[in-house]
Amino acid sequence: MNIRYLIINKEGKEIFNNLTQEEFLLIKKVATSNSQKTPNGRYRFGVISNVNFHVYALTSDKNYLKSSQKFKTELDVIINSTKVIDEIIESTNTLRNNSTRRLIHNLTTLNAHNIQEIYSLIPQENVSKQMGDQITFVEEIVKNDPKETALTLLKIAKNNAAMKAEFSVFKKLFDCDPDLQKREHNVHKVLMNVFYLFFPDFTDKNVKVTIGDNNNKYIAFFDYESLHVALYHLIENAAKYIKQNTTLTVGINNYEEMSEIIFDMISIEITQSEKTKIFEEGVSGYIATQIGKSGLGIGMSRAKKIIELNSGSIEVRTYPETMENIMGVKFQKNEFIIKLPRNKKISASVNLKSQ
Repeated sequence: MNIRYLIINKEGKEIFNNLTQEEFLLIKKVATSNSQKTPNGRYRFGVISNVNFHVYALTSDKNYLKSSQKFKTELDVIINSTKVIDEIIESTNTLRNNSTRRLIHNLTTLNAHNIQEIYSLIPQENVSKQMGDQITFVEEIVKNDPKETALTLLKIAKNNAAMKAEFSVFKKLFDCDPDLQKREHNVHKVLMNVFYLFFPDFTDKNVKVTIGDNNNKYIAFFDYESLHVALYHLIENAAKYIKQNTTLTVGINNYEEMSEIIFDMISIEITQSEKTKIFEEGVSGYIATQIGKSGLGIGMSRAKKIIELNSGSIEVRTYPETMENIMGVKFQKNEFIIKLPRNKKISASVNLKSQ
């Protein structure tokens, strides 16, 4: 359709425009109908309006120069489809803006946590008083309380990893063509790189963590940066919802085409209806909501999307027969199973099947 046009809504907001300023001013000045020609006959132009939009259009296409009716028909199509298109644009903009706001909010919160951790160990007012001798002052704090210093550094490392995860998610999930650097990785090593950030959380709950054999045969094919984010969210959820004084067992298995990671734990109840819903954005489990531990319902959704980007899958198996009620909170055995392709060829095959 060789028609250039400008669409303006009733509030005067520009919806679309590929006219030059001179062309728009010309049409606005002389157009008296929805189809007329310039005196030299080189252009056909017009204005059409409804209760929501004004469309200013111009063409030099011979088919439209010959037929006023064709030109009018095209303008009708444009203005009648604009409302739907505008709603799609607004919805897309809202999603993008929400994602940006969420990124800024999460980064601001994590940065505030880091500052709080540092000042809880090294009071700001005391440091400011030690002008010229700050290093000695901080050194004494570290010497006097090395355990608290170690815990603080681990918490800061965890927050920094979360900040990196936020950037990575924004870059990978909101890019139409994400840059995935897929290659073979040792599954155990990748798990350990994420788990060490959460060991203080599991220690606080007296939870023992056992992770499958450190064996080079457990290799999977994926993009390290993005899968690190997915595992971060999964382990964060495990640390939050696992029952105190229990064991989190992480098994690693090899099959012909896929490597399998199983998170086996006693954690809060996941009902049958929640098994797929917990992977939807904005959804938290019923028990998590009841006990005030629900988040924004984003982590598991992100984990699933990232794993699928890596040609993998994730599912939940629940064991209702293991249910126990502890002070009004229901716990049961739950398993989270991640499957990842073992090599490049299998990954490509999975991608083809999903298309």
